[in-house]
Amino acid sequence: MWPCLCIWRRLARLLVLGLVFLLPVGELCPTACSCLDFHTIDCRDQGLLRVPSPFPLDVRKLLAAGNRIREIPPDFFVFYNDLVYLDFRNNAISVLEGGTFSSSAKLVYLDLSYNNLTQLDAGAFKSAEKLIKLSLGHNSLSAVDREAFQSLGQLQVLELNDNELRTLDVAALEALPNLRTIRLEGNPWLCDCDFAGLFSWLEGNPNKLQKGLDEIQCTVPVEDITIFLSELTQASFRDCKFSLSLTDLLIIIFSGVAVSIAAIVSSFVLALIVNCFQKCAPSKDDDEEDDDDD
Repeated sequence: MWPCLCIWRRLARLLVLGLVFLLPVGELCPTACSCLDFHTIDCRDQGLLRVPSPFPLDVRKLLAAGNRIREIPPDFFVFYNDLVYLDFRNNAISVLEGGTFSSSAKLVYLDLSYNNLTQLDAGAFKSAEKLIKLSLGHNSLSAVDREAFQSLGQLQVLELNDNELRTLDVAALEALPNLRTIRLEGNPWLCDCDFAGLFSWLEGNPNKLQKGLDEIQCTVPVEDITIFLSELTQASFRDCKFSLSLTDLLIIIFSGVAVSIAAIVSSFVLALIVNCFQKCAPSKDDDEEDDDDD
C-alpha cells in the first residue's frame, strides 16, 4: 500500500507542475509588471516602492529601473537564485544589507546606478562570484571598504563614476584580477598622500580607463586647484614617502620616551651596583695594614 501512496504523490506533484507551466505567461507576473518570456520580468517605471513579488522562482532577468524601491530584501536571492541579470537603476536604494547577495551565485550583471548608496562595506557582494559587470555610478558613495569587492574574481567592468569619493584604497582594485574597464571620473578626488597608491595603480593601468588619465580630475590641497591626473607624475607624491601619520608620530614619541626612561633606570642601577661594590671591597690601606702586622 505504501509504495502506491508514494507513486500517487509523485504523480500529483507532476500534475501541479504541469498545470503551472500551462498557465499563460501573464498569469505568472506580479501586478504592474509584464513578462516578456518565461524568464524575463519587466517592472520598469511603475512607481513601485518595493521589489515586486511573487514571481516565478526561475526568473533570470529582472528589470526594475525607474521606480522608488528603497531596499533589496536580504533574502531576495534565497528565493530567486537563478537571476543572471538584475537592473535596479534609478531607484532609492540607500543601503545594501550584509548577506543580501549570499545566494547570488549565478548573477552576471548588476546595475545599481542612480541610487542613494553612501558606502560599501567589506564583502558587500560576497558570493556573487560570477559577476562580470557592476554599475555603481551616480550614487553618493563616499566610502568603499578595501574588501568591498571581495570574491569578485570574474568582474570585468566596474563603474564608480559620479560619486563622492575623495580617496579609494588600491587594495579594493587589486582584488579584481580580471578587471578590464573602470570608471572613476566625476568624483571629488583629493590629490594628497592617501591618493598616492591609487595614482600609481592608475598610472600603471591606463588602458582600463576609457580616456586614460585625462578623464579624472583631482584637487591639490596646497594650491587648492583642480587638475587632470595626466598632469601629475610620481614626483608629485615624493614627499609622501617620508610623511608620517599622527599614529606613527605618537609611536615614535612614546618609543623615544620609553628608551630614555630605560636608559636612566639602567644607569641608576649600574651606579648603585658600582657604589655597593666599592663599599664592600677591601681598600688599599687595609691591605697595607694587614701586611705590616705580618
